[in-house]
Amino acid sequence: MRILVVDDEPLAREIVIRHLAAEPDVEVAGEAANGLEALEQIAALEPDAVFLDIEMPGLNGFEVVASLASPPWIVFVTAFDEYAIQAFEAHAVDYLLKPVQAERVARCIARLRTFVGRDHSLPNEVLRQLIREIRPAGPRRIAVKQGNRIALVSPREIIHISAEEKQVFVQTARQRYSVDKTVTELEECLGGNGFFRINRGDLVNLEHVRELMPWFSGAWRVVMSNGTELDVSRDRARHLKRELQL
Repeated sequence: MRILVVDDEPLAREIVIRHLAAEPDVEVAGEAANGLEALEQIAALEPDAVFLDIEMPGLNGFEVVASLASPPWIVFVTAFDEYAIQAFEAHAVDYLLKPVQAERVARCIARLRTFVGRDHSLPNEVLRQLIREIRPAGPRRIAVKQGNRIALVSPREIIHISAEEKQVFVQTARQRYSVDKTVTELEECLGGNGFFRINRGDLVNLEHVRELMPWFSGAWRVVMSNGTELDVSRDRARHLKRELQL
């Protein structure tokens, strides 16, 4: 079993790695000191599981998971209060409380042994539900691709998100980025953050909508802050007007 250890505190990583070394079938595939490094390492190393700290600079642990199209098995490392721990338990997601204890790591690995190799669709949905409940306000940053690197974009910077053929792009005032998520997944992630789905392939930031204008045959178009014009489907136009208080 190959495991990636992610924590912004070197001592915390060292403690977890030391405990993992006691497990004969565990290989520490790598380490990461923040959320951005975690995404890069997960893509490069493809670990079976990730021991993931929650409170980190840049992207926190929840935002790392939300940025992954198909996350590996996740073990959250946390100092959260009892209420949050109950949420972890209710959703069958394993966790380690800091300071991490050897016996608890051993039990966690025993549990992971029964999971590794299984289909990830159910645990992935469990993780997303957990994130929605504990972090209802939406992400602080979105992980996007900038060439061969991963960049972080604030939702406030995003003008619109569009699907083109089999790729999804995030448009800011300065640049367009690709992202490894569907428009539906991004709508789920950003919907409560001032974003609105205007058709099957376009998600707009309402703060960047400058004009809603009638188009042919009763259709509508929006004009965004960068001058881009996007079609609004008929069934979404009424809802959009309500969102814009028109």
